[in-house]
Amino acid sequence: MGAIQNITLDNWLSELKAYQRNSIVTLIDEYGEEDAVEKWLSANGPKDNVPFGGLQSADTKPFLEKFKAEFKKFVCNHPDYEEERKKLNMESPVVKAIWISVISAALGATLGFAATLLAPAVAVMLSIAGKMGLNAYCVN
Repeated sequence: MGAIQNITLDNWLSELKAYQRNSIVTLIDEYGEEDAVEKWLSANGPKDNVPFGGLQSADTKPFLEKFKAEFKKFVCNHPDYEEERKKLNMESPVVKAIWISVISAALGATLGFAATLLAPAVAVMLSIAGKMGLNAYCVN
């Protein structure tokens, strides 16, 4: 998983569908990366972003925190995601679209959310984790 440190946010986002990329870039430009993830997941961001599951409520923090916790478990080698990580380790070099897809599907299955909705948030979080370095990201 250390190879993600060499991949820029633009490179991760380039793997998204155009409507996802355009919407998340708008949010990043306005709010910054971490807040863009929150806005995307809460569906309070772009007006044309239809929620693909989950419950709408005024307080989206519990879902955001659960998403971040599961993402961290995935990238920090928690055994809950061992099978999914094995699939990724077969890829050489990092194939960004597959990483986004596998992680989104795995987290979506755990969280009860469609992988399509999670893909932009996963792409941004991969960039954030890569910028920090996995060792630093996984310590927190």
